[in-house]
This record gives sequence, structure tokens and C-alpha cells, in this order.
Amino acid sequence: QPRAMACSLKDELLCSICLSIYQDPVSFGCEHYFCRRCITEHWVRQEPQGTRDCPECRRTFTEPTLAPSLKLANIVERYSAFPLDAILGAQRSPFPCKDHEKVKLFCLTDRAVVCFFCDEPAVHEQHQVTNVDDAFEELQRELKEQLQGLQESERGHTEALHLLKRQLAETKSSAKSLRVTIGEAFERLHRLLRERQKAMLEELEADTARTLTDIEQKIQRYSQQLRKVQEGSQILQERLAEADKHVFLAGVASLSERLKGKIHETNLTYEDFPTSKYMGPLQYTIWKSLFQDIH
Repeated sequence: QPRAMACSLKDELLCSICLSIYQDPVSFGCEHYFCRRCITEHWVRQEPQGTRDCPECRRTFTEPTLAPSLKLANIVERYSAFPLDAILGAQRSPFPCKDHEKVKLFCLTDRAVVCFFCDEPAVHEQHQVTNVDDAFEELQRELKEQLQGLQESERGHTEALHLLKRQLAETKSSAKSLRVTIGEAFERLHRLLRERQKAMLEELEADTARTLTDIEQKIQRYSQQLRKVQEGSQILQERLAEADKHVFLAGVASLSERLKGKIHETNLTYEDFPTSKYMGPLQYTIWKSLFQDIH
């Protein structure tokens, strides 16, 4: 029944020319109303006949004056903002307006309770307006859906937090275990390196001692030979300094015996110190030895 009443009231707000809701409703002497543009265009079409009539009652006018209907315009404006079926289907609010008790509506777009007579219709034009009962059911349904979504989100977040906390504990435990493993692995490598360093230093000391001994022995031997060579050279110089021929020749017979063991050739042979074994690509050498140890 309210919908039928709403349709009936809506028909009262239709322009009989354009069959749409009044736009700037005007009257001109009779009790009928039209859109200003519709009646103006109607009269323009009648100019060749020289008459002005009312499309409803056919009453003619010589020079009609268009008078705006502010009251009807206000009703049209409010109808455009607030659907009549919502107005007719609403109950009186238990909290009446300050100045007068009027029916309450609800704007779903603005999420606010509005009054058909108190609020500005233009504010809610093209908005979704309905009665309080329907709005209550609609918003109850929406809020229940939101609650269900929030509850599902809560369960998801709770499960996610549980998994994250478990992962946090497992990560800390794994990191602790890995620290021990890494420490032990590098300690083994350090031990192998220290052992390899010790062995290489011992080998270096052995090579150094052997080489130094060989050199010192050769120095001693060549020092002795040098003294004998110097003695032989002095004997020859003394003999060559003899000016008396008879004395010079008399001493030649014993010269060979005196020079015996005084003449030595320099046949020095020595072995290079094995520096390449300790310099070269030392890191590569150590890596090879470590690789064998680790393997």
C-alpha cells in the first residue's frame, strides 16, 4: 500500500507535457502546472495560430504571465532527494525533531539519520535514502558480514603469529647450533694451519741449518787454501826479486818442493737456498696440503 501511494504522489509531480518530474514548475492563471521550458516550447509551436492555451484544460490566454510555484518546486526538490516510498514506509521517530515531530529517514550514502522536512534535500540528492527499519536491517547485515570478515582475519592473524613465533624459536635454535658448527669447523682449519705452519717452519729451519753448515765449511776450507796460495805467491815473489843469477838458479831446484801444496784452483760449487719452496704461490701450496689433510 505505501508503494501504491508513493506512485500516486509521484504522478502528481509529473509534467503532463514531458511526463517527467517538474523542472522549474510554473503556472499562468489556471490550476495546472508545467515545466517552464515545456510550456514555453508549447507556446512557440502555437505562434502561427496566435493563441496561448493550457495543454490540460485548453483554456486560452491572450498574454499569459508565467508565475513560478516555489512551494511545488520545494516539494519536487525534496522528492528528488528523498524517495516517497521510504517516507511512507517509515514510522515516526521516538526522538522528534527539535521544532516539530516528523518522520525520520536514513541516508545509506552518508550513513546518517535525516529528516524529510528539516534537512536540505539538495545535500542528499542522488543518494540512497530509505526508512529507518530497512536501513537497520541493511546495516545489520553489512556489519555482520564485516564482523565475519574480521573474525576470519583474526583467526588468520592468530595462526600467522603462531607460525612466526615458532619460526622465531626454530631460527634462534638453528643459529645457535650453526655458530657451534662454524666455530668447530674453523677451529679444525686453524689447527691444521697451525700444524702446517709449524711443519713448514721446522722444514725451513732444517734447510737453513744445512745450507749454513755447508757454506761455513766451504768458507773454512777456502780460507785455509787462500793462506797457502798467499804463501806460495810470497815465495815466488822472493825468488823473482833475486838479482844474482847464480843464487837465483841455485834456489830454483828447491822451489818446486817449497810450492808443494800451495797452489789450489777455485772450483767453488754451492747449492742455492730453496727460497722458491717457501715463497712461490705459498697460499696454493698450503691449500694443497690442507686439501690432502681434509680429504
